[in-house]
Amino acid sequence: MRSSATTPPLDGAVVAAERLAKHLGGRPVIDGVSLAVRRGEAVALIGQNGAGKSTLLRMLVRLIEPDAGQLQVLGVDLRAADGTRLRDLRRRIGMVFQHHHLVGRASVLTNVVHGALGRSPWIRTVSHRVAPPALRDEAMACLARVGLAHLAAQRADSLSGGQSQRTAIARALMQRPELLLADEPAASLDPAAGAEVMRVFADLVARDGLTLIFTSHQLDHARSHAHRILGLRGGRIVVDAAPAALSRETTEALYA
Repeated sequence: MRSSATTPPLDGAVVAAERLAKHLGGRPVIDGVSLAVRRGEAVALIGQNGAGKSTLLRMLVRLIEPDAGQLQVLGVDLRAADGTRLRDLRRRIGMVFQHHHLVGRASVLTNVVHGALGRSPWIRTVSHRVAPPALRDEAMACLARVGLAHLAAQRADSLSGGQSQRTAIARALMQRPELLLADEPAASLDPAAGAEVMRVFADLVARDGLTLIFTSHQLDHARSHAHRILGLRGGRIVVDAAPAALSRETTEALYA
């Protein structure tokens, strides 16, 4: 265990936070959190409901504004970033949520092409039919990475839950991200589909060197697919351990 007040080293960190704080409704949701995440690391955020996992994840792209503290992501001082700098930074970060937010009436391939919107004119990403060949080829390669190239022409609303989530991951890959953030990516899926989605993430970290931070209620996913597990309780990081070092007693204390 270590205290969340520990100041992490900033050199080489993809994410570096010092004493982050956020209050909602007069109570602390994030309470003095400090952390550093290295390039190529897979980090799981675990803890009971209300521990602050999703709030912390969203603060890393300023979807939720910190009230206090310092935050550096991909070398950018996030709290000082203006609108243009923030948009540029978000293009470098892929985000995958529990709800997949696909366009149901569009094809799987078109949904993946949409991931290039931040780096290509809107008219070229509105549909795979008008996208340049290079963009379509890249989208197909992203689908192949998640095992869905054979479903490229299928409508997104005909996919299973696991297929929808893997399509959302392929769409995030179209951003060419340096950092992936995933908020409960397997929570709405059956166990087999959830396991497959987590294997996709693990492969991206291992083969592409991407940095991954994900929240999860499923401890087996954290143990199997993370290099580090951060346990939150009451808005503070109270556990920072390798999966093999996480004891049953420590885990039970997180959820007590």
